[in-house]
Amino acid sequence: MSLDYIKEHGGAIIYLQQEGRGIGLANKIAAYALQDVGMDTVDANIHLGFPEDCRQYGVVPSILKDMHINSVQIMTNNPRKVDRLEALGVKVTDTIPMVVQKANKHNRRYLQTKQDRMNHTNFGAMLSLSSPYMASSAIDVSETKLDLSEETNGVMLPKTLAEEYINQGEEMAAAAVTSSLLDDETQTGVSAAEDGYCFGRKMVEDAIQAVKEGKMVVVVDDEDRENEGDLIMAADMCTPQAMAKIVRYSSGVACVAMEGERMDQLKLPAMVTTNEDPKGTAFSVSVDATKEHGECNKKQ
Repeated sequence: MSLDYIKEHGGAIIYLQQEGRGIGLANKIAAYALQDVGMDTVDANIHLGFPEDCRQYGVVPSILKDMHINSVQIMTNNPRKVDRLEALGVKVTDTIPMVVQKANKHNRRYLQTKQDRMNHTNFGAMLSLSSPYMASSAIDVSETKLDLSEETNGVMLPKTLAEEYINQGEEMAAAAVTSSLLDDETQTGVSAAEDGYCFGRKMVEDAIQAVKEGKMVVVVDDEDRENEGDLIMAADMCTPQAMAKIVRYSSGVACVAMEGERMDQLKLPAMVTTNEDPKGTAFSVSVDATKEHGECNKKQ
């Protein structure tokens, strides 16, 4: 809805990687698992040890200044966003509601929680519409009783869904994250031939030549490593347009390969002291353009 509005009326999108209100994709999956057995979106976050909203907006003022935007109208129903941005010095002149026409069985309780517990506005008319989904479709885990004397497929049923899934929510959430990260056995990757090439030597030579010419190539990991693809090009030939393309068609994380000696000169330490990444990926601390660097570049 927001993209359609911007397409018609104009506007800007500031994308921040803050999935699940800032708790990350894996924890978002865990929160969904808790919601499936009765918790609302706020209680699920809190049960996992997070605030109801972890998002931060500290980079927004610098981005707006760099884009020469002095004031904004925000497409949101969330007053917290307005409060946080105003506290950071952003001039918010108005908000533009983004509300679906009516709730359905999949989203009604979620939207109701946003209104009741997170103070979201603009939902009144939509939530009050006559609908077969007016009653909550969630399980009332505190009242659901199961007979301990019965077994299902040889497995003893728990005393209550609440005891099994809420009191032991961490285990269930961990299982949800684990299952979401399991490899799909129906998908197969590409194995290297005896000469070490997956698609032939010429493909590699063509890719090297493309990088030399400032073009972008896709490089894919082995299936037994990260099994992912990366958009790669020569850093010294990367234009703003090329960077925008990389961000748009990828996860949005841009990385630059750098020798350790140069990193030491720039005082870029490792992101973590003890690297527990399964693949040992050697990331440094994240680096963004500062106000000083931006002004310096403009003068040059």
